[in-house]
Amino acid sequence: MQNFSLLPFFEKYLKPDEPFILGCSTWADSIFLLSKILETPYRKNLIAAYFNHHTRCQCEEEAYFLQELGKKEDFIVEIWGYNFSIPQEGPSKSFEEHAREKRYDFFHWLKEKYGARKILLAHHFDDKVETMIFNMLRGTKLTWLINMKEVSGDIYRPLLWLQKKEILAYLAENNILYYEDRSNACNDYTRNYIRNELVSKFENVHPEYHTNIWKLLHYLESVQWYIMSEVNIFLQEWKSFSLKDYLGLSELLQSEVIKELYYKNNSNSTIGLSEWNIAEVQKFLRGKNNKTKKEIHWLWLNKDWDIISVYQVKK
Repeated sequence: MQNFSLLPFFEKYLKPDEPFILGCSTWADSIFLLSKILETPYRKNLIAAYFNHHTRCQCEEEAYFLQELGKKEDFIVEIWGYNFSIPQEGPSKSFEEHAREKRYDFFHWLKEKYGARKILLAHHFDDKVETMIFNMLRGTKLTWLINMKEVSGDIYRPLLWLQKKEILAYLAENNILYYEDRSNACNDYTRNYIRNELVSKFENVHPEYHTNIWKLLHYLESVQWYIMSEVNIFLQEWKSFSLKDYLGLSELLQSEVIKELYYKNNSNSTIGLSEWNIAEVQKFLRGKNNKTKKEIHWLWLNKDWDIISVYQVKK
């Protein structure tokens, strides 16, 4: 870990004078990433962003700590907060979803302010495993089972293949101060339970679990690439398609086509789409009736003999 360097990552993705945003919570993973950024010439382009949730007394201390560190190490620090006691507008969201939405609003506002194009986040391998298990348990498509990638739109994750224990060991060996979110020890939240009660035990079952899960995720990425390439070929004109061609697909690809149509018509999300919904659509498409319609939440399908037309219901 002492030899871990971000230089290859920066040389691959950033220009020498390109500003970038770092989401910095001041917890172990983001402080590790910050410390590694400060070892590179790219430090001069850094804007460290702290989002104050105002949910813990420690938040103010964390924000002050990052501000002082910015003064000492000569990098820009931006701090923004939000009052989550204000009633939400639109569909109800969990606190985690609402907070994530506001954090990303903050990051994208900073992108505009500084002319940045990239946001660096400190997600590591344990986060990826937790997300895989979380999504698997609640039901999801293959994309979200694979979940985080090194590059996803404007989000860049340089630490995805590092384990949390490696990060903690490095910080301890180098006496680097960081904060801890004490709520992470509480198993009332599903992610915390997965982290504390499941993933923490993996090494007891198999010491090479890290390598084996990495291989599994790499394999799933290859499978997903193949499936999505076939789906995209079929949905080149995704506003309509041939029923005959659809029925000629395998059942797996038929299901994935429905998921992709729903995903595109539901703000890039499959939330709300159940296996029962998919089965109902397949029953509709295979049925003998013509000149009929099928609605699933925000997606409408119109059957006109061999032509299936796709419409998005306005939210």
